[in-house]
Amino acid sequence: MGPTQTTNAENPPPRLGRYRLVRCISSGGMARVYEARRESLAGVAPRVALKLILPEFAQDPTFQQLFVNEARIGSQLQHQNLVGIQDFDREENHFFLVMEYVEGITLRRAISTARRNGIQIPLAVIAELGRQVAEGLQYAHDARNEQGQLLHLVHRDIKPSNIMLNPQGVAKVLDFGISKALTIAAERSGTVKGTWGYMAPEQAAADDVGPAADQYGVAAVLYELAMLQSLFPEKKPTVLRGLMADDEGARRANRLSGEHAPLASLLVRGLQRDPAARFRSCRELAQALARLVPDPVTAREQLVSFFSTLRTLSGESPPGPRSGPSAVGSAGSGMTLDEQLPGLPIAVGNARHPVNPVPVTPAPVQDQGMSTAALAAAGLAVCVIGFTVFMLVTQDASEPVESSPVVQPEPEPEPEVVEPEVVEPEVVEPEVVEPEPDLEPEPVVVQPRLNPSPRPVAQPTPEPVESSPVVQPEPEPAGVGMLTISSLPRSKVIVDGQFVRYTPLFQHEIDAGAHSVRLETDDGRRTTFKVDVPTNGEVRRIWHFETGQWVEQ
Repeated sequence: MGPTQTTNAENPPPRLGRYRLVRCISSGGMARVYEARRESLAGVAPRVALKLILPEFAQDPTFQQLFVNEARIGSQLQHQNLVGIQDFDREENHFFLVMEYVEGITLRRAISTARRNGIQIPLAVIAELGRQVAEGLQYAHDARNEQGQLLHLVHRDIKPSNIMLNPQGVAKVLDFGISKALTIAAERSGTVKGTWGYMAPEQAAADDVGPAADQYGVAAVLYELAMLQSLFPEKKPTVLRGLMADDEGARRANRLSGEHAPLASLLVRGLQRDPAARFRSCRELAQALARLVPDPVTAREQLVSFFSTLRTLSGESPPGPRSGPSAVGSAGSGMTLDEQLPGLPIAVGNARHPVNPVPVTPAPVQDQGMSTAALAAAGLAVCVIGFTVFMLVTQDASEPVESSPVVQPEPEPEPEVVEPEVVEPEVVEPEVVEPEPDLEPEPVVVQPRLNPSPRPVAQPTPEPVESSPVVQPEPEPAGVGMLTISSLPRSKVIVDGQFVRYTPLFQHEIDAGAHSVRLETDDGRRTTFKVDVPTNGEVRRIWHFETGQWVEQ
């Protein structure tokens, strides 16, 4: 293979090493992603995704380091919900990264397609997507290197364009380019990396970030899937910092209603400004989202149908072989979107209507002259049909012609309505207990003493014996528990009449047992409640002053 020619961004090289570039899939700020083929022996050419640094950044050490970090970290991650890294190389001045090819769409495109067509994304679809993403992130957070050392990996850039959905209903997290890990050199203090509107408050403040920062990004993405608009449409970083410091993200998530109302409490907790007030891990977030999915198999089927519907709305045919126009999601299928995706309402304006099926117009048949042989065959066929009809008509009418019985599908049995049994209360007659008659005391008959006994001799009085004092056992000392309290907005935490600090109060050690807690905001609102702290346990509370109720108990 000859040397690769220097090319610009609009004219990439046709080949890079063993990889032949086919087409450009997407373009970002520092790189482009191409569909490519890895050419091997015997014509084997598996499809891959090749990420190529743009030439104007290829010589920049900072972008090179980000690229190397993504390759180094991604090569150690193998999970069904993470896009795998297969190769990393350089040819001439071209750095390229070879990744698993995902036949699918990003959640950014899914949201824009649903919004453009007035589709409300079902709760089960959102919850299943979030569950898969959270499980993939938990795997990354727990990842270790070959020496068994924990990587302390944090993605730091969870957003809709970095999550893909494939036709099999599997969510994939990609782009660990700015992720943070133990193997990466220390960053310059005060550096903010990520995407505004999705990054966590501590990340926006250039503080040290942990796995809880990825929870914030997941919650922001799920909010956008439910509302079809971003959590923070504001663009200025200074404005966004103020909104996050005031817990505006959690406040907006708490307004979810209708079908998506069960998602509100989960998002409120994931969007807390204090990392300690969020879920303990992405695994705990995944478990909470799983409780919103009635059946994992059905949820996966809904994701597959959702993907197919979005492909149809985008005017694309679903990938893979399909038989005729009856394939679900293909153009001219004659199926409404409600049939293609059960449970997915189609909203048009303020009303919901099924989309009219597209009529299939048969292609016109070209007029061709009939040959003599064709005319003869047609005449013979007419004669045969006429003779058959004549024989059927002249048969004895007394012989009934047995026809195959038409088997009607048995209707599904209607659920039996069980009338509640009315139990008449048993009337119990009170038992009347007649009082017993007063018994007169029997007279005491004093018998005269015939032989008076002699006067008793006085016995010496025994000296009192001193007894040992009873020692009461000392009560065992009470155990210690922890108290974690947050509120919207922030407030003073007063425990048993003593001010502790402003919320959030995280894992505050306190004697086990009952305690009185009062929360007071700076504008005078207050609430008082009791907590029972278990020994070696923890009580967690989040109070919302505007709604007057617990967000998470």
